[in-house]
Amino acid sequence: MHHAVRLGLGLTALAAATGALAQSTNQTTNLQGVAVSAAVDDPNLAPPGTAAALAPSQGSLFEIEPQSVLSRSYIQTIATPKADYLALLELTPSAVNASPNGAGLSSKSGTVRGFQDGEYDVTFDGIPFGDPGAFGHATTAFFPGPSLGKVVVDRGPGTASNLGNATFGGTVALYSAPTTDKPSGQLSTMYGSGATWQVAGEGNTGTLNKVGTEASVNYSHLESDGLIDNAGFRQDNVLFKVKQPLGDHTTLTLVADYNKVKWNTFTAQPKKQSDRFGLEFGGLNRDPESQGFSDYNIDDRHADFEYLQLHGDYNGWRFDNKFYTYGLRDSGPGGVDLLGNTPNAALLPNGGVPGAINHSRYRAAGDMLAVEKDVGSGWLDSTLRAGVWAERTYQVQDQVTVDLSTMTPRVLAGTPNANIIDTDQHTNTTQSYLEVEWRPLENLSITPGVKQIVFNRTLDGVSNFLPVGGAGHFATTLATLSANYRIDSGLAVYGQYAEGFQAPKVNILQGNGGHVDPQQTKNYQAGIVWKTPTTVADLDVYYIDFANLVSSVEEPIGPAGSLVSVFTNQGGVIYKGVEGEYTHILGDSGFSFTANGSINTAYSKTTHRQISNAPESTADVGFIYDQGPLYGSFLVKYVGTRFTGVGETGAENYNPNTRLPTYNYTNFNIGYRFTPDLRLQLSTNNLFDHRTPIQGNGAASNPTYYYLAARNYTAQLTYTF
Repeated sequence: MHHAVRLGLGLTALAAATGALAQSTNQTTNLQGVAVSAAVDDPNLAPPGTAAALAPSQGSLFEIEPQSVLSRSYIQTIATPKADYLALLELTPSAVNASPNGAGLSSKSGTVRGFQDGEYDVTFDGIPFGDPGAFGHATTAFFPGPSLGKVVVDRGPGTASNLGNATFGGTVALYSAPTTDKPSGQLSTMYGSGATWQVAGEGNTGTLNKVGTEASVNYSHLESDGLIDNAGFRQDNVLFKVKQPLGDHTTLTLVADYNKVKWNTFTAQPKKQSDRFGLEFGGLNRDPESQGFSDYNIDDRHADFEYLQLHGDYNGWRFDNKFYTYGLRDSGPGGVDLLGNTPNAALLPNGGVPGAINHSRYRAAGDMLAVEKDVGSGWLDSTLRAGVWAERTYQVQDQVTVDLSTMTPRVLAGTPNANIIDTDQHTNTTQSYLEVEWRPLENLSITPGVKQIVFNRTLDGVSNFLPVGGAGHFATTLATLSANYRIDSGLAVYGQYAEGFQAPKVNILQGNGGHVDPQQTKNYQAGIVWKTPTTVADLDVYYIDFANLVSSVEEPIGPAGSLVSVFTNQGGVIYKGVEGEYTHILGDSGFSFTANGSINTAYSKTTHRQISNAPESTADVGFIYDQGPLYGSFLVKYVGTRFTGVGETGAENYNPNTRLPTYNYTNFNIGYRFTPDLRLQLSTNNLFDHRTPIQGNGAASNPTYYYLAARNYTAQLTYTF
């Protein structure tokens, strides 16, 4: 996630974050650790020219909850070439993502059904990952679009075998591309607005020897000046995969991904600055005497993700074990006030440029074991599944105030010392499950399950000059029940009940709120999926009873009256809505019509008002063309009203700045295949140059906003071999 370093006079710290998903097999069998069942109607395997191959997103005939499957074709020919995974999912129902610096360069607060980052899981090849403190995700530091083979946006908690820290909000499942038995590869180069350029490539060795070794490598390099002034961006990502059969029944797979990203951090702007400097202003400039000097505002991240998977099938017993580790190092300086409201001399009376240097790093190590066996016959035909996930993490953070002109520690006026933050955090997670998929009829599956969660967190140190620390222990047992009935080969219905849970985030231990209960949910959803060679469609309804919503207020603590966040359970939220997707081939014209949308509510049980950052509706509509050498897409995304705080329309003290306007943008792509292996693609994002506010702080006076990125272009040449 692309964060601005905002220190302000309170000098509060920003935490880092991370993300990823799992690969499914046939029917709903899944030993990858996530119950995402993108099954045999996988669009990556659909015959060319069918609706399933052309649809931007679609459900699965084997799903037990609403999901949108994004194929490799969508990633490579409809999404912008430089997309991160939030830019990929933003065209799906109920999903919203903002990229003020351009897609892939600055994704901000991607939401699904109004659930914020940290309230849904992100997995990579079945392994959940993220910031261990806030459960959020460093979007630009893990798995850029060119490294992915498929993405599944699963808008539900899954069955008991769906593991993670925030399953109640759904799972954004990221897949690496599979290795192949034949040598193959792809090279591409791209150039676009903001002096943006990218080179990317992948190669598959095919089967190397008699023992069946297969390997692949994927690399991408991206550089940009950014669409916001002085907000440069540079990223390198490399992913290796080796698959080794061990006899006839066992496979060993090693995957390793390394990412390095560096950019100039920017901030939201008040209207008076945007009127003066334009909507491309993000607080950055080229004046070394200013806190907004771009060289003083840098985020430098190094991320890695590795796993070793052992998969086997012996006498009807199937097992899958993944041992993994991932980590992120995040460091960089930032000015106290990029907008210039706090003069340098107010904080450093003897000269200098006030700011801070932040260092953060975390590391997770874990293991996921899943076992299943088919039992019974006839109406007792079933599959038993059991598994356990265990993970340990640590995270350390420190932030020190400095004179940015010399990068040396300095005590700022009004603060006791230069050491703002120095914390050490550890978590231990264990989740185990047991479920049975019962098939009393040939096309009917019913899956009850139970999951046990144990989560422990410890924290020690100093935050905002105050001692913090403590420990939290949380445990619960969750039940799930789901069903899928395939009425015929192209029509299925499903329904689900599932309980969700999330332990309090680390900022609870940094506050003074006393005991805070975990957030819990009860999810109910049902839907229908229809697929023919010319049409794919799905429709679903959902109702989520969310209890113990955690919120905070600023209260004066101690003799100095310093404002400190105090956390409490404010009550519950009801999430409910209707979602749908539709793609239909229009005869032999080469055109397909596509649309998806949602009507969503997420209102507080106590105030009956819409919660913050939850859209009231979304829609995506347009056309896809693919005939002969020419292909393209014209898609319009619409996002309904959101509130930056609790929606208060009609209230006596209503603050209109909390209400963000509806907005839409249009993405247009056109491509030409010179040969089956060589193609050129021109892409335009925000074709009609709408510059609507997409995010804001809702302040009663002088509010700040991020805006839709200006119209921007890319041209990409791709060669496949």
